[in-house]
Amino acid sequence: MHTRILFYSLCIVVTALIVVAAVAPSGAIWIGGALGIVALGLLAYLWKSDIKANRVVMTGMELIASQDFNNRLNTTGLHEPDKIVALFNTMIDRLRNERTKNLEQENFTRLLTQASPMGVMMLDFDRKVSMVNPAFLKITGMAAEDDAIGKKADAIEISLIKEMLKTGLGKSGVIRDGDVMMYRCYHLNFMQSGFKREFYLLESLTDEVIRAEREAYEKVIRTISHEVNNTMGGVRSVLQTMADTSDNSDVADVLESCDNRCEQMCAFVSAYADVVRLPEPMRVKSDLNEEISRIMPFLRMMTSENVELLFEAWREPVEADIDTNMMQQVMVNIVKNAAESIAPGPGRIWISTATEDGHALLEIANDGQPISEEAARNLFRPFYTTKREGRGIGLTLSAEILNRHGARYSLRTDSDGITRFRIIF
Repeated sequence: MHTRILFYSLCIVVTALIVVAAVAPSGAIWIGGALGIVALGLLAYLWKSDIKANRVVMTGMELIASQDFNNRLNTTGLHEPDKIVALFNTMIDRLRNERTKNLEQENFTRLLTQASPMGVMMLDFDRKVSMVNPAFLKITGMAAEDDAIGKKADAIEISLIKEMLKTGLGKSGVIRDGDVMMYRCYHLNFMQSGFKREFYLLESLTDEVIRAEREAYEKVIRTISHEVNNTMGGVRSVLQTMADTSDNSDVADVLESCDNRCEQMCAFVSAYADVVRLPEPMRVKSDLNEEISRIMPFLRMMTSENVELLFEAWREPVEADIDTNMMQQVMVNIVKNAAESIAPGPGRIWISTATEDGHALLEIANDGQPISEEAARNLFRPFYTTKREGRGIGLTLSAEILNRHGARYSLRTDSDGITRFRIIF
């Protein structure tokens, strides 16, 4: 309103100046001069109050457009423009504080995500991977963020990620990787700028499950071993006394047979107890090529003539921190199972070493009877066996040794019909 009055006043003065210049006598020039001075004064005041205010507004808009929240507008000394300046500076201060707060929260969230032991994969609005944390890279075996960021999630050729993507939004589930590793997957979302942002969480369950299983069967085995050995000790003592005092040969034979059966029962229970009494590995840096070459003659003796046992050593030393005695036991158990899957033969067993992403790799493969899907799901459950007379001790003992070495392992029959036991140290 104030600017409009100034503008109308200026128009009246200029009109009067024109009229005076047209009709007034030459002696009234001073009147025109006075009106001119008034017009210039009004024009200067109008420039300060209106045009300068517009410049202030334009400068503020440019600062906002460039997201420069660190600069402030200077006052003009005029009432109305300074009201605009004060309002703008207040708004800029609030925007700067809000941006600083958001950056701090974003930085805190990023640091928290980077340090999280759970794997995190974030998707953008096009379901492309926008962020993965170090735990996710480690779990999935990816070397760097560039292997995932910017790619469609379902285009990443990693079996664990493909299984993870099957989890419905808002749901969770347990997925397996490599027959041994187990993870709980969460598929969740949050709102950002009015849109849903989806993300996945991967939590390792392997160590917890193995620890719970170990505690359960250790307690059961110790209890059974204690009761059976104590009972069988007394029974065998009585049987031996009766056999020594009996004159009847038939009775002596029966007593001897009962004693043998008691001895076999004690040995049976002791075999399970050996898994519980397994000591911690005494690990030293060893070359797998040398250790396998050293045990190859014994492994060949274990297999029948119809089974060909081959060793393909890596061209360079394959070093790993292992307990050599324990790993020899693992080799014996795996080769024995492989030979039994081939029987009566003929068939082949391949033992090979290599390095994979800087880690030592040991693989034992055979072309024997393939592993069924049901067996593959249960192979590493404690004392599971597919053999009619088996006890499931060999594979359980091998798994326990490998777990104590911190190794990753899997046993499966691949699409080419070859069954492979892979161990990564």
